[in-house]
Amino acid sequence: MRSKLRIDSRLEEVSRARRWLMEHALEAGFPEDETHRLGLALSEACTNVIKHAYGGAAGNAIDLELDADAERLVVRIRDTGKPFDPASYTPPDLSRVHESGYGVHLMRSIMDEVRYAPSPGGGTTLTMVRLRERRPSS
Repeated sequence: MRSKLRIDSRLEEVSRARRWLMEHALEAGFPEDETHRLGLALSEACTNVIKHAYGGAAGNAIDLELDADAERLVVRIRDTGKPFDPASYTPPDLSRVHESGYGVHLMRSIMDEVRYAPSPGGGTTLTMVRLRERRPSS
């Protein structure tokens, strides 16, 4: 299964992207509780793009692509904004309360793989992979 969606860099668009991912994950056979976690990871990714890559400015494209097969679900988020340098990321101190700064941490805790790469023409492509749960054979 493959699907694509383009959203605008407005926070109001994040819920549309989340619904899109959750619908396709359910259709691909992921359990409902897991689709909520996948939706959370995507919401955090899109919010980070809007806030950091585009500085909160509307009118910029965020391209989403989803591939799901028997082994995994892969979602790519591409922007053309300010590139993200994963080496500059500092995980939050979870022993202290913060208003923000948990997005990358949440994505990494929900997904099996989180990779960043420069996008052709500028910006960043974030690839997140979730492997299917292995059920014990009977």
